[in-house]
Amino acid sequence: MAVSRVRMALGSSSESLSSTTAASDHHHPTTTAVTTGGGESEGTGFYTKATTTATDLINRFMEGDSEYEDLPTEDHRIHMAAGMAAGIVEHCSMYPFDLVKTRMMALGGQTGMASSLRSIVSTEGLRSLWRGMPVVMCWAGPAHAAYFTAYEFSKSKTGKLLGPTNPIGHLMSGAVASLVHDMWMTPIDAVKQRLQKAQSQYKSGRHCCATMLKEEGIRSFYRSYGTQICMNVPQQMVHFWCYELLKRKLNPQNEYRPSVHIVSGGLAGGAAAWFTTPFDVCKTLLNTQPTLSEGESRQAVRGLRNSFHLIYTTSGVRGFFKGSIPRMLTIMPSTAICWWVYEMFKFNLHEN
Repeated sequence: MAVSRVRMALGSSSESLSSTTAASDHHHPTTTAVTTGGGESEGTGFYTKATTTATDLINRFMEGDSEYEDLPTEDHRIHMAAGMAAGIVEHCSMYPFDLVKTRMMALGGQTGMASSLRSIVSTEGLRSLWRGMPVVMCWAGPAHAAYFTAYEFSKSKTGKLLGPTNPIGHLMSGAVASLVHDMWMTPIDAVKQRLQKAQSQYKSGRHCCATMLKEEGIRSFYRSYGTQICMNVPQQMVHFWCYELLKRKLNPQNEYRPSVHIVSGGLAGGAAAWFTTPFDVCKTLLNTQPTLSEGESRQAVRGLRNSFHLIYTTSGVRGFFKGSIPRMLTIMPSTAICWWVYEMFKFNLHEN
């Protein structure tokens, strides 16, 4: 399809050039003969034609294509490939903000984003902002491949039953995508956040996994799973619902427009992030809390209810929104980048 467009654009440019030359021959035969006889003018004509063709193709790519809405959405290989690329780019590009957010949400963490960032860089060095990222890189791709594939599959099924624009279908599909995603990412989040802690005792992701498995058992990887579900299911329901709503309002023709995907993804992610920040604070507490005593694997806090109670008694209502600003600053550009990369890969893979 992409090759045919290039040929059509070249053909239209050639026809335009031929008609212009014919008109010039008819009205000014002498001038035309002199012009076409000079090598410099021929080069200028070729450059103009090539520039026009390139500009036309770029405008088509950036402004969208009416055929985007007619592309099939049943090829899950494309959803998996696009989702994998989106997940890796999203997590790696915003990882330093995620580390600062973890430090702020942990018990005894600092309250200011700027002060936290300065403290980390001055005491641990700039490289510490990427501590734990290799673990995320290995698993973010498969997790997001499953995440987007589950969403697209569920959306296609609910769309046939309820209609393609029904918000209930988008809410349900967001919940399904979250459940599939969290089965992959909950253990990785537990490892990542332990590596992100200040003065972490773990040397690497492998060392952290081995230590957790040896000292605390396999359940330590899923200690925050219940809280993760309580946080991510409503977050992804709000996220996908807002994204589909904003995309439909900003782009009623359903064309491929990167700017629409970026804006819709960013705003949807920000709204969902703020709404579920209290659950993220509880999840961080469960993942990063110390043991009661040295050599004892039993944790000081177990479960969502106990973590809510501890946060409220130590920090009040404001404690549930600690780190909300870096969380939104992380998730808004993350979801904007994620949707941009996902829609771009999906569009180009369909085209080819």
